[in-house]
Amino acid sequence: ETKDSAGGKDRGVIERIESMNEEALQSWVRSQRVSMCGYGPVSATLAAAKRLGATKAQLLAYSTSGDITGDTSMVVGYASAIITR
Repeated sequence: ETKDSAGGKDRGVIERIESMNEEALQSWVRSQRVSMCGYGPVSATLAAAKRLGATKAQLLAYSTSGDITGDTSMVVGYASAIITR
């Protein structure tokens, strides 16, 4: 996927993680055909974190393989986030 295409899908994923909405995340991944490793575990983490009192998820960093290689015709995105009370 191109950097632009992946970036749009990834922004949707990140928005849903930051809103702590695991159901919306799963729906987005399916409807947009997002190739995301571990969306099930991410969804489970969000659900468990909310049950434990977490109220906020915040993006720490986002980049793509194209940022390193310079090839933006086919990229993989990487994101890190923190979940807090």
